[in-house]
Amino acid sequence: MPLQNDDKDAATNSRLDMIVKLLAGLYVRELNNNDAIVKLDKMGLSREMIAEAVGVTTHNVAQVLYASKKAAEKKPRKGEAAKPEVVEAAAVPATEVAQ
Repeated sequence: MPLQNDDKDAATNSRLDMIVKLLAGLYVRELNNNDAIVKLDKMGLSREMIAEAVGVTTHNVAQVLYASKKAAEKKPRKGEAAKPEVVEAAAVPATEVAQ
Protein backbone atom coordinates (compact mmCIF):
# COMPACT_ATOMS: atom_id res chain seq x y z
CA MET A 1 0.00 0.00 0.00
CA PRO A 2 1.59 3.34 -1.01
CA LEU A 3 2.08 6.02 1.58
CA GLN A 4 -0.32 8.96 1.49
CA ASN A 5 2.06 11.44 3.17
CA ASP A 6 3.85 12.79 0.10
CA ASP A 7 4.14 16.29 1.60
CA LYS A 8 5.71 14.95 4.78
CA ASP A 9 8.10 12.77 2.78
CA ALA A 10 9.16 15.72 0.63
CA ALA A 11 9.79 17.86 3.72
CA THR A 12 11.76 15.08 5.38
CA ASN A 13 13.82 14.48 2.26
CA SER A 14 14.67 18.17 1.90
CA ARG A 15 15.79 18.31 5.54
CA LEU A 16 17.93 15.21 5.09
CA ASP A 17 19.47 16.73 1.96
CA MET A 18 20.35 19.84 3.96
CA ILE A 19 22.00 17.72 6.67
CA VAL A 20 24.02 15.83 4.05
CA LYS A 21 25.17 19.13 2.51
CA LEU A 22 26.22 20.49 5.90
CA LEU A 23 28.13 17.33 6.81
CA ALA A 24 29.82 17.27 3.40
CA GLY A 25 30.85 20.89 3.86
CA LEU A 26 32.38 20.10 7.24
CA TYR A 27 34.13 17.03 5.84
CA VAL A 28 35.84 18.86 2.98
CA ARG A 29 37.17 21.79 5.00
CA GLU A 30 40.42 19.96 5.74
CA LEU A 31 40.97 18.58 2.22
CA ASN A 32 42.00 20.23 -1.01
CA ASN A 33 39.26 20.47 -3.63
CA ASN A 34 40.38 17.53 -5.77
CA ASP A 35 40.65 15.11 -2.85
CA ALA A 36 37.33 16.29 -1.47
CA ILE A 37 35.58 15.79 -4.82
CA VAL A 38 36.92 12.26 -5.22
CA LYS A 39 36.05 11.24 -1.66
CA LEU A 40 32.55 12.69 -1.79
CA ASP A 41 31.97 10.90 -5.10
CA LYS A 42 33.03 7.62 -3.50
CA MET A 43 30.49 8.31 -0.73
CA GLY A 44 27.77 8.42 -3.37
CA LEU A 45 26.88 12.11 -3.41
CA SER A 46 25.57 13.58 -6.64
CA ARG A 47 27.74 15.95 -8.65
CA GLU A 48 25.42 18.81 -7.78
CA MET A 49 25.79 18.15 -4.04
CA ILE A 50 29.56 17.80 -4.36
CA ALA A 51 29.80 21.07 -6.27
CA GLU A 52 27.75 22.88 -3.66
CA ALA A 53 29.76 21.44 -0.75
CA VAL A 54 33.15 22.22 -2.29
CA GLY A 55 32.15 25.55 -3.82
CA VAL A 56 32.86 24.78 -7.47
CA THR A 57 30.76 24.15 -10.57
CA THR A 58 29.38 20.76 -11.60
CA HIS A 59 31.55 20.99 -14.70
CA ASN A 60 34.64 21.28 -12.50
CA VAL A 61 33.50 18.24 -10.49
CA ALA A 62 33.12 16.23 -13.70
CA GLN A 63 36.60 17.24 -14.87
CA VAL A 64 38.25 16.28 -11.58
CA LEU A 65 36.48 12.91 -11.49
CA TYR A 66 37.47 12.18 -15.09
CA ALA A 67 41.10 13.09 -14.42
CA SER A 68 41.24 11.00 -11.26
CA LYS A 69 39.81 7.96 -13.06
CA LYS A 70 42.35 8.35 -15.87
CA ALA A 71 45.19 8.65 -13.33
CA ALA A 72 43.97 5.54 -11.51
CA GLU A 73 44.03 3.57 -14.77
CA LYS A 74 47.68 4.48 -15.36
CA LYS A 75 48.87 3.36 -11.91
CA PRO A 76 50.15 -0.21 -11.76
CA ARG A 77 48.11 -2.52 -9.59
CA LYS A 78 49.51 -3.80 -6.30
CA GLY A 79 50.28 -7.29 -7.61
CA GLU A 80 52.00 -6.02 -10.73
CA ALA A 81 54.34 -3.59 -8.96
CA ALA A 82 55.51 -6.11 -6.37
CA LYS A 83 56.79 -8.73 -8.83
CA PRO A 84 60.59 -8.81 -8.87
CA GLU A 85 62.37 -8.82 -12.19
CA VAL A 86 63.98 -12.07 -13.22
CA VAL A 87 67.65 -11.57 -13.97
CA GLU A 88 69.41 -14.24 -15.96
CA ALA A 89 72.92 -15.18 -14.94
CA ALA A 90 75.67 -14.79 -17.49
CA ALA A 91 76.91 -18.00 -19.05
CA VAL A 92 80.24 -19.06 -17.62
CA PRO A 93 82.55 -21.12 -19.86
CA ALA A 94 83.07 -24.69 -18.66
CA THR A 95 86.85 -24.26 -18.43
CA GLU A 96 86.50 -21.58 -15.71
CA VAL A 97 84.10 -23.72 -13.66
CA ALA A 98 86.44 -26.75 -13.65
CA GLN A 99 89.37 -24.80 -12.16
